[in-house]
Amino acid sequence: MKRNSWMTGCCIVCFIVSSWQMQAQVAAPTDYRFGGAAFNRDLMMAWDFSALSRQQNFGSARAMGMGGAFASLGADLTAMSLNPAGLGMYRHNEFSITPIVSITRASTSGTQPWADNSKSRFAIADVGAAFNLFERAENGVRSVTLGFGMNRVADFNARYSYSSERRFAGSEVPSIADVFAQQMNQNGVFPDTNPQGGWNGRLDFRNPYFWPAVLAYKSAMTHVVGDNAENRNWSRDAIGPRASILRSVDAVDSGSVNEFNFSVGANFDNIIYVGASLGIQTVHKSSTFVYGEDYGYFADGDDGYAYGPDGMLPAQLEYADLWQRTVLDGAGVNFKLGVIVRPVAGLRLGVALHTPTYYSLERSYQAGMDYRLLSNVEGVSGAEERLESPVQYDEAGNSWDFVSPTRLMFGASYTFGKFAVVSVDYERDWYNGIRVKNVPDGADFGTAVYKNDFKSNFCATNNVRVGVEVRPLPIFALRAGYGYSSSMLKDASLAYEVPQLTECDYFTLGAGVNISRRVSLDVAYQRLSDEQSDYRLFYSYDNSTGSFADTSDLYRTSLTRHFISLSLGVHF
Repeated sequence: MKRNSWMTGCCIVCFIVSSWQMQAQVAAPTDYRFGGAAFNRDLMMAWDFSALSRQQNFGSARAMGMGGAFASLGADLTAMSLNPAGLGMYRHNEFSITPIVSITRASTSGTQPWADNSKSRFAIADVGAAFNLFERAENGVRSVTLGFGMNRVADFNARYSYSSERRFAGSEVPSIADVFAQQMNQNGVFPDTNPQGGWNGRLDFRNPYFWPAVLAYKSAMTHVVGDNAENRNWSRDAIGPRASILRSVDAVDSGSVNEFNFSVGANFDNIIYVGASLGIQTVHKSSTFVYGEDYGYFADGDDGYAYGPDGMLPAQLEYADLWQRTVLDGAGVNFKLGVIVRPVAGLRLGVALHTPTYYSLERSYQAGMDYRLLSNVEGVSGAEERLESPVQYDEAGNSWDFVSPTRLMFGASYTFGKFAVVSVDYERDWYNGIRVKNVPDGADFGTAVYKNDFKSNFCATNNVRVGVEVRPLPIFALRAGYGYSSSMLKDASLAYEVPQLTECDYFTLGAGVNISRRVSLDVAYQRLSDEQSDYRLFYSYDNSTGSFADTSDLYRTSLTRHFISLSLGVHF
């Protein structure tokens, strides 16, 4: 099978044949590779692992308000997820909870609205407690603090949707049906003319990679021309060559990664602080991707009917919507070590190492097609139907296992008495070090292919965070912050498979008030901009000529995320 591994009524019934088999073609097929946002969703690709590995700026409202620049700051529960040495700065016990509201808006340049381009969500960004086990004035270990908490490290809630029309202007407008036909031709998949052999024609076709193409066949997007192995070929079916095509997309993601931390921090002589965290992450991500085509015949001389070389087609598609749904669940474990040093009064220097997170993920995949087929034969009715594939489950010992990037962060901060704090962090994440450790039985790629993808096409990212806090009153604080992350891709111009993060930046604002000696209230706002790579909805790429055979246009979708959080802290 050929797959792109990153870069590497009566008339109606006649469209459906009863069984399938894999057969070799006599003539050598063109060497195509196939891809785009509507393809390769039946298994995890390199970009899926990298998206799961990206962490965002969440935590307490104080930390978020200062841009997450907390690698050298402490006495905040966010330290457990960044630099656990910060726990050593606690002088009391604390409980804190941070609810958060997320609003994500999307825009795709050069397109028209279709469904919805926004998604909102209420969740808990951070909750936990720190317990100061003991404190003393003598030299040596001055205090030890234990911390337990949950921190949201990634949010997947987003939706983008749009329509884009290509009018017929003398040459055939590419359809995803063309790519499905090429896919079936290249892999030698044809309807079986021998009822006693081959696979049956139901949608339990053995390889999910072909489910979208099988759905296209059953909805009359494609059919086979020719009556024997020497001359038969897949081609468009009920889509006329003069069709104008309105392409529509609706992509909806939901879910998150939450990390449960079990941490300890110690204070040595109020100069050196050390800490460690065991992090256990839970992953849930649900994705639905709909790609639809609406067909119209209104070029000069057209009368609304589809014509082929031999005259009016017996039936014509009005629309066909391919949907694909995946659900991902799993868990991961990591370890964090950190040190903070105060060489002089007011100055703090921090360093933290996060080991790769080892994930084990279970995944399901299903595809379907909604279509309407109009009959052009008198007395013969059309069809409007929803087709669904079975559900492919990758679970238990047949799961996806991988390790995320190693993370190294440095921080420096300076405290100006009780009036202001300035903090700067630098973080390095090695996305080229992501490794897939196990793939389900029957997956087209082995672990070595994924390893090569990450080494060849991904790189380490540079992340900078800056935060400032000022206290115009002893009980009141104002905060601001900024963060930037560079691209994880070596060459974003080649990443035309799906929208992939190239770079992001965010700015934050926050405020805090001490309601009493034991209760504090903080609020933060964060605006995050995700710039993503250009992508195609579908394509066939001719490796022999180095050019695209059939393809959609290039699209670019940008996401803007707004987060509003509120922290309630109780000291005891």
